[in-house]
Order: sequence, then structure tokens, then C-alpha cells
Amino acid sequence: MSINLLGKFWHKTLRQPFTLKRTFDTGEGDPVIFLHGIGRTASVWQHVIEGLSDSALRLVAFDLLGFGASPKPQWLEYNVDQHASAVIAGIERLGVSQPVILVGHSMGCLVSVRVARRRPDLVKHLVLYEMPLYEGLPETKRYKLRLDLYRKFYEKVIAYGPTFDDKKKMRMVERFGRKVIGFEVTPETWLPFIKSLENTIMKQAAVEDIQEIDTPMDAIYGTFDMFVIRGNLQQTIGTNSDHIVSHKLRVGHVISVRASRFLVERIKSAVVG
Repeated sequence: MSINLLGKFWHKTLRQPFTLKRTFDTGEGDPVIFLHGIGRTASVWQHVIEGLSDSALRLVAFDLLGFGASPKPQWLEYNVDQHASAVIAGIERLGVSQPVILVGHSMGCLVSVRVARRRPDLVKHLVLYEMPLYEGLPETKRYKLRLDLYRKFYEKVIAYGPTFDDKKKMRMVERFGRKVIGFEVTPETWLPFIKSLENTIMKQAAVEDIQEIDTPMDAIYGTFDMFVIRGNLQQTIGTNSDHIVSHKLRVGHVISVRASRFLVERIKSAVVG
């Protein structure tokens, strides 16, 4: 049996979780886990981890399935449960004896809240930066137009299909992605990218996930970000939102130096409890 067939049998048929690459695993103490956004890698957390280097914390940043040095199986759907299962297995493999602080950016936020819903025993606190929610959005024409623009862009990207042979289209996506969203795609990560976009971001159930958990949560939004609800998360969730604290920063969708400093503050606050 080939390695690919054996891996498919092990993971798909036997439902054994994948092993995610730990780009960072440093320090000792309370565990803090970092999950990056779509089309990125754990390296985006560099400034945040440096800002926490003098803290008594164990800092772990995973490459999510399909990205960085983590596995990239072609048959996977890359939906939120598959991403979450790999993260849950990754946390369990750390052998920590206490719940973790889970820090997510963009799609990593969607994965984080699913992890907290499925395994509330594993998660002490959620720090969610630029979570792209598509339900309960403000009823403004400007926001609807922007959201419609990005939905059309997503649909057009997905329509390119599982292979990307058109170099001109690839360059267009790369330029747009880096400038506006901050993602990077390569031929190797293209299939995981479009499947994650379709099955985790566009077909999301994050509002329902948040409604079902009472994990303390910091929801951080950038005033220059095109994808966020901008502090209206409590209104979107409705009931059971006392555990949520919303914050606004004058930042875009990337983890800037300013955003990194604020994330460091929130993580330290979450450790204290």
C-alpha cells in the first residue's frame, strides 16, 4: 500500500487526527495556543510571541491543516470540524495539565470557537482577533456592498477550481490577497485554501458556536478591517453574551505591531483571569 493510500486509510477511514506542525513551542507555564488565518502560517504570531517572551507561559503556534509545514491531504474537505479536530489533537499531544488560552486570527477564530464548543474542558479563555462573521451584520448599505464584493471575490476564487494553471489569475489573487486580506497562496496550498474558504469561512456556524459556549472571550476588531462586525458581537449573539468583551483598534486585517501589543495585553489579562 502506498504512503498516500495508507495515510488516507489511517486518517479518513480510521478517523485518526492529523499531527500539526508546531512552528513555535517555547517557554513553560500556562499554555497559550495560537491559530493563524487562512492562507497564512504560524509565523504571523512572531511579534506577539516575542512580546510574551518574558512571561511565565508556554507559547505554542500551530500551522493549520493545509498550510505551512502541516499536512495537506488532497481529499480533505477542510471544514471547521476537520480543522478543529487537528487542533484538539495537537493540544492533547502537548500533555498540558490545565485548560489553554486559545488565540485566533481570522479563520483561526472560527476554528477556535468550534474547539471551545466541542471541548470546553480544554479552553480557559478565547482571544479572537478579526473574526469574520457573516450573520447578524449591521443593516447599512455601505457594509452590505462591501460584504457582497468580498463574497463575489470568494466565489470567483473558488470557481478557479482545485488546480491553478492560469498564472495571470494566480498573480491577481496573490496581489489582491496580500494587499487587502493578508493571505498568501502557492500551488501547494491552493487546494486547502479554496476548500477552507468555501467550507470553513463561507459555510460557517460561528454565531451558533458562540451562543453555545460560556468561555470568557475577548473579541478584537479593526476599524480598517473589511470583514468584521466592529464591536456588535453582543448584539449578534443576543442572549448569553455576558462572557464576551469587545475591543476596537485602528488596524486592518493583519497582525500589525500595534495589534500585537494589544494582543499581548489581552493574553496577559486572560492568564490572570
